[in-house]
Amino acid sequence: MLKDIAGWNQLPADWERLIALEPEGCFVARYDGRDVGTATVTAYQKRFGWVGMVLVHPDMRRKGIGTMLLRHGIRYLERKDVTAVKLDATAAGKQLYLTLGFADEYLLERRQGRGETVDSPADPSIVSTRSALSGVLDRLCEYDGPVFGADRSRVLRRLIAEPEVQSAVAVDSYGAIRGYIMVRYGSSRHYIGPWVADNADVGRALWRWALSRIPGEPFFVDVCLANPDADGIVPREFFPLQRQLIRMVRGENRYPGESRRVFGIAGPEMG
Repeated sequence: MLKDIAGWNQLPADWERLIALEPEGCFVARYDGRDVGTATVTAYQKRFGWVGMVLVHPDMRRKGIGTMLLRHGIRYLERKDVTAVKLDATAAGKQLYLTLGFADEYLLERRQGRGETVDSPADPSIVSTRSALSGVLDRLCEYDGPVFGADRSRVLRRLIAEPEVQSAVAVDSYGAIRGYIMVRYGSSRHYIGPWVADNADVGRALWRWALSRIPGEPFFVDVCLANPDADGIVPREFFPLQRQLIRMVRGENRYPGESRRVFGIAGPEMG
């Protein structure tokens, strides 16, 4: 598989999720009867579209295949009247995106570590059973919208429903949502994210919860450096850098969201 050649952590379920969310926004490039590249786009209302899974076989690089796939995805979003396009770029891919009109928004860092059982503070209350999550799902989606910058309830509902995904929501004594976090399987490591919270105390409580779900197991988390509290909770000293990413945007960024409440993203393929 292309993703194995590239050393990606995604599973087939990650592609299946994107296909279910936006079936007409998933593209495959073929050459001489074989699949040599992929790209996906997901529209979040008309506010912005997300580009993910941009992958070209090593033998077919520098032939314009990645550019072709990107242009195809951008045209698809433009036909849907989406006003901006976003993606998370590696340093190697940034130059291509610049030529297509993308500009930097902020930095992310993929950090790695192993889970461990740690105590969580008594406050906030952590809701994590499926029955309890179903009771707050509508409010969770409403809470997330301003943070992400658009309605991504389709993504959140899909993730929470998947049996392999572990999810937790922080609520205060009045039942108001203050944050949430998810942990899911990857091909080589677990992935922690999305991870959103109102402040560092809530973010830390959710982080401890996530680490305790996977004791001794390796994981990745893509830390949002636009949120200074995130860097403090997941310091490089204990969670080494695996790679850097640049969040980029093409078009007018009318709905940037609230990055200071984002501790970890949902993944480069989803935002």
